[in-house]
Amino acid sequence: MAGLMDIFVMKERVNEGTNPIFIILEKASMLLALLIVFALAMALKLPDWGVGVMVGLSLGPIVYGHYYFLYIRPLQVKNAGED
Repeated sequence: MAGLMDIFVMKERVNEGTNPIFIILEKASMLLALLIVFALAMALKLPDWGVGVMVGLSLGPIVYGHYYFLYIRPLQVKNAGED
């Protein structure tokens, strides 16, 4: 599993020449995913603390999932091709 510093290094390697719009859309997709989790928790009529727990517990997997598919996986595929 990659550490936080490894993710930033990988992000810099992948982002060489990346359009700033792409970075904004990446953050927007994370927020949209969290908004969907929030709406789902509200639709389940959870109490306020339940909504907070559900959104809080989903924050890490959503962010890591985005970083995995956008930054970590492409470098793993690239490195596997070099071997």
